[in-house]
Amino acid sequence: MLSAKNNSVTVMTRDLEGQPVVSESDMERLRECARLLNVSSTERAFLDAVEATALFVDSAEMPPDVVTMNTTVECTTSDGTDTHEWTLVYPREADYQRGRLSVLSPTGIALLGARCGQVIMCLPPSGVPVHYVIEKILLQPESRRFSG
Repeated sequence: MLSAKNNSVTVMTRDLEGQPVVSESDMERLRECARLLNVSSTERAFLDAVEATALFVDSAEMPPDVVTMNTTVECTTSDGTDTHEWTLVYPREADYQRGRLSVLSPTGIALLGARCGQVIMCLPPSGVPVHYVIEKILLQPESRRFSG
């Protein structure tokens, strides 16, 4: 399970049901994000954990059921009470009200590299753990390049 220390509180970000899969180009851009001054130590720790555990593949080799940057997903809370449609974006493009979820948010980092059908767990600012099931990948940029 990935975690990061923040004021001596451990923030859990993923129930690993398999190794996360991340494109090499996404990780390169995320490393650039980590160098920005406004990125917190917790966000850098999230990225370090992804980098330490992920399987890196070329974008052309990315399986279509994996959440990559700019992927739009439908997630449901594990109890089925809430459904969300999110697009995973870089921090400067984030707008939660419009469904644009920052990859450096607890839910965003848990989604990165996860697969359709997988359960992810995060600890949002409320402090109450939330489990989401990735129900559908509505759009994944890597697979779009190869469609008719």
